[in-house]
Amino acid sequence: MTAFDRYRALLRKVSNVRARHPEGGSPEEDALLDDLDDVWSEMSEGERAAVASERAQALGLAESEDSAPPPPG
Repeated sequence: MTAFDRYRALLRKVSNVRARHPEGGSPEEDALLDDLDDVWSEMSEGERAAVASERAQALGLAESEDSAPPPPG
């Protein structure tokens, strides 16, 4: 599985966790966000651009934030 595929799978998991824990801040969500940061660093610029809108939607980012690197975890 490529870094791109792993990243997309993690985004889906984050969305599912957030749906189950809308109050946020669950340990499971925190761990997934850390994993996202790690995989993000493995992806090429092209892969990051390709997943930008999906990332923004899943993480609740503003449109201007969707191409920015993830904040430090």
